[in-house]
Amino acid sequence: MIKNYFLPKTVEELSEIKASTKGFLFSGGTDLFVKMRANAIKTDTVIDTKAIIEGPKISDKLFIPLNFTYSQLREYLKDNNINEYLNNVIRLIGSPMIRNRGTPVGNIANASPAGDFVLASYLLNAKVIVKPSNKKIPIEDFIKGPGKIELEDNEFIFGVELDIKNDYKFYFEKVGRRNAMIISIASIAILLKESSNKIDDIAICYGSVGPTILREKLLEEKVKGKEISLELFEYLASEYEKLSNPITDVRASKEYRKQLVYNLMIKAYYNLKEKKVVDI
Repeated sequence: MIKNYFLPKTVEELSEIKASTKGFLFSGGTDLFVKMRANAIKTDTVIDTKAIIEGPKISDKLFIPLNFTYSQLREYLKDNNINEYLNNVIRLIGSPMIRNRGTPVGNIANASPAGDFVLASYLLNAKVIVKPSNKKIPIEDFIKGPGKIELEDNEFIFGVELDIKNDYKFYFEKVGRRNAMIISIASIAILLKESSNKIDDIAICYGSVGPTILREKLLEEKVKGKEISLELFEYLASEYEKLSNPITDVRASKEYRKQLVYNLMIKAYYNLKEKKVVDI
């Protein structure tokens, strides 16, 4: 039962309340209140962040502030003609109601390896902006494991900064029992820039196949400049299958998830070759 509700209006006030009460922050509440009802989180103190007013910004990066919903982000990307492929990720997050209330920052704070926007954030070299300390932390350092993030008692996520990458081919797919309203069994996202059928730049991320999002930047560097071929993607599939460390749970076995790691990479090859963005 919620006994204490706070609505701070400044960064300083929010920081002080969080440190003194150990309360849980929320904006849309699409994760927190579900977990409270299930007794996965036990607290009587919640802190509403919606009075902290901050808008998105575009420089050489895209800044997404706390309280900015998925639905708002879709419109913002479209209006500014940047990273519009993210719509293929966002449209599969929950239902329209969830997208109207839920936020990318909340997905990152949740720190689930199955989080669709977490996957996209790794792909776009996200930096997590932390207040009041003004830290800017690479997402792979910020997320320590399922539900584990790097914050002091008085700190909170103010926003996230993503690379702007236009003119890339994009592939995204998540495997589950249905298209939306699911926790993925496994997922993949790839950004590819090519010329003369050779790789100029590539980023590859897998979700739900380890305690955090799987990305191996050294492997990406290794294949830059190489000709795009089925053999190359079979090599990548084998390497990522070895790197993956999934678990067996009620949704799928470890062995099945490892097979998906391989199969999704091969499917990505054929879709990228045909210049398609997957519609699921």
